[in-house]
Amino acid sequence: MADSGRNEREDRALGLDVDITRRDFLNAGLLGTGMALLAARAPGVLAAGKPAYAGVRVGDDWYGYGGVGDYAPSHGNTPEVVNNAHEIRDGLYSGASLDAVDTGEAYDLVVVGGGFAGMGAAYTFMKDMGGTGKKCLILENHPVFGGEAKRNEFVVDGQRLIAPQGSNGLTIPDPEAGGERGAFASGDDEWYFELRMPTDVRYQRMNTEKYPEVEFVTDNYVHNYWMENKVDIGYFFPGAPGEEARFVRNPWKTDFRDAPLPEEVKRDINRWRTDRTRPRHPGDDFRPWLDSMSYQQYMENVMGVNPEVTKLVHATLASGIGLGCDAISAYGAYALGMPGVLNFYDVPAVITRRDAFPGGNDTILRYFVKRLIPGAIAGGDSLEDIALRNINFDALDRPGQPVRMRLRSTVVRVQHAGGASPESSDHVEITYKHAERLYRVKAKAVVMATGGWVNKHAIRDLPEPLREAYATFIHAPVLMVNVGLTNWRAMAKLGISAARWFDGVGESFGFSCNIRQPMIIGDYQPPLDPDRPTVLNFHVPFFYPGMDPKAQGIRGRMEMLMTSYADFERRIRKHLVALFGRAGFDPKRDVAAIILNRWGHAYVCPTPGFYFGRDGKPAARDVIRQGYGRVAFAHAELHGNQHWGPAAMEGRRAALQLKAALG
Repeated sequence: MADSGRNEREDRALGLDVDITRRDFLNAGLLGTGMALLAARAPGVLAAGKPAYAGVRVGDDWYGYGGVGDYAPSHGNTPEVVNNAHEIRDGLYSGASLDAVDTGEAYDLVVVGGGFAGMGAAYTFMKDMGGTGKKCLILENHPVFGGEAKRNEFVVDGQRLIAPQGSNGLTIPDPEAGGERGAFASGDDEWYFELRMPTDVRYQRMNTEKYPEVEFVTDNYVHNYWMENKVDIGYFFPGAPGEEARFVRNPWKTDFRDAPLPEEVKRDINRWRTDRTRPRHPGDDFRPWLDSMSYQQYMENVMGVNPEVTKLVHATLASGIGLGCDAISAYGAYALGMPGVLNFYDVPAVITRRDAFPGGNDTILRYFVKRLIPGAIAGGDSLEDIALRNINFDALDRPGQPVRMRLRSTVVRVQHAGGASPESSDHVEITYKHAERLYRVKAKAVVMATGGWVNKHAIRDLPEPLREAYATFIHAPVLMVNVGLTNWRAMAKLGISAARWFDGVGESFGFSCNIRQPMIIGDYQPPLDPDRPTVLNFHVPFFYPGMDPKAQGIRGRMEMLMTSYADFERRIRKHLVALFGRAGFDPKRDVAAIILNRWGHAYVCPTPGFYFGRDGKPAARDVIRQGYGRVAFAHAELHGNQHWGPAAMEGRRAALQLKAALG
């Protein structure tokens, strides 16, 4: 029997009894039901042919604290979005007819999804095909536009703090040099200049005489590998039995000399990192060859590194593309600029600069919205106004304007009409759910800029080749956690702004966290002082090396969906004590707020063959890009390595593809 007194004492020590800006959320009924369903299928569910977790719903008690400001009700996938998506998957809207209200509206283009792909499609339509009387409607399922490009906002000890919910990190181009292109850039510069975004930005400097200077990166991503030499990072090793756990500071700068690892592992870590040999490969094009194997196979069979090195690299790759080295195509690792495969770049993919706006790439998304619906964000055209002013929600869906955006509108059904086939139809009917009611609009053409996991269920006349292509897509979740801290003295004492760890630390929550160097915009000037508030970010992928990749994605989603806010909070606090307690961290005093951003299908995981196909068959993404009838597809998944610029480019391609249908 559990010692309830001990658990209560531990919770008090962790600060779980303190009335801070969060709530103690625990849906015990949901958790019990969910875990039972994981173990076995109920007879009724089995008979219906539905997944074991069909019918399980999440609620506000699962969702947790969302911060303050416009984005507070929309952090990660909301309960409404999760439940609606599961209803679509479970066939609730697949009947011959639906009891939907016909709004009487007819649009030239309906864009399903208000993320970067949707914005790229709407922007291209209005710029290249728009004109007098042309109309576009964007249907977005969340309470705020942006997809994963949204923000969390805190007020800690009177200080406003902004952090990204997901999408973050870009390289602001140099207008004189035509932009700097690194491993992540693909269309970024073109959009950046098109949107008339600023190229001159400033970052806060560390302000203290009490602690040594600490080096930072400016986003919550590149400290995981790409700019580790430009950040003070501590690798935390739990220690052998009888030994104390400890940090090794900046191991890449010392070739892992002080790390408690076997010498042969240290040797191969450094060889993996620094070897610039370009391997010989069959054929003239190295790309299909890389796409024929996993990154683990490349590392161990082509480079010949120790399998223990692969274990250390799984999390780094998963942070950028969803799963580890065993699952991801070596070409996917190449597209991210990972060691070994980056040797195939004609110009080395070395990232020398990385930028991030306060809310991550939400500022870029807001520029799209401002260009499409000028009244959507209060104020003028300055970076300060677009990045920091309130959203004018009333302006998004006003009759008469060329582009309208309808929030909390989940598209549940798309089908061609007015003809014997999609090719002979004269319009598309789009049914969406808003406030528990169904509505229907029609359009000359539709861009599906939402995820493939929804598209394959919502589109009723989807051709079989596209359905089969979508069936090959594997998705993995990610959890982005922002912890509002009253201070970060413990990390300053250790001389680090980022930390990395491995199995055996606390409950092994995630694998890294960091404090970034914040951008200054107008009056938004967050401090960079260890005695003042800041945001600590955890970027948590879910991966289980050795399992089938699809099974890994399902297991990760179930773990993320079936864990309560309170349980995640407890794990986070315990983990922070394990990492920083020896340096004086006190969760009761130092933690002011915790926001969870759960993204159930954050990544499409490009397994071998994703980019160039297998067994003589075309790549599934190329099949989907063809579209059909009056429907085109545009979402970041089709690029494989999901990033804001390529996502918007997919939207542009899809809109142009529909030019004939739009007339």
